[in-house]
Amino acid sequence: MGSKERRLSYSIAFKIEVNYAEKHGNRAAERRFGSPPTEKIIREWRKQRKDLIKTDTIKTTSRSCATKWPKLEEYVKNWIIDHRKNGIAVSTKMILIEVRRLVIEMSITDFAGTTSWCERFMRRNGLCMRTKTTVAQKQPREYERKI
Repeated sequence: MGSKERRLSYSIAFKIEVNYAEKHGNRAAERRFGSPPTEKIIREWRKQRKDLIKTDTIKTTSRSCATKWPKLEEYVKNWIIDHRKNGIAVSTKMILIEVRRLVIEMSITDFAGTTSWCERFMRRNGLCMRTKTTVAQKQPREYERKI
């Protein structure tokens, strides 16, 4: 059995720096930056260059993909924020009911509307589920005198 090699991760800044390959070729970049980033990896980075430039250079990956229905998600996000401003608690079931109503209204055919979509939507938009805390009992008017 061969020894298991440890996988390496590279920052996005490093991946962008490998633009040396655009002038001199992928193999020349492989020789210049060392053998771990192979020619194939450099080729992939060159394909991803536009997306890499848009992301935070400290990260090592760009895992978020563009939303398939941006208008739908923007409307749902605003709907959630408006309900929360009015003091209405919003659950995942309420979100999914509203989304399914909008999908029919917008005539979107390839939307499943699952709870996992809802969780990813919430994560993408920086939202989280909130629970109402119970309000403590109010003190009686004459509690100081009774104590």
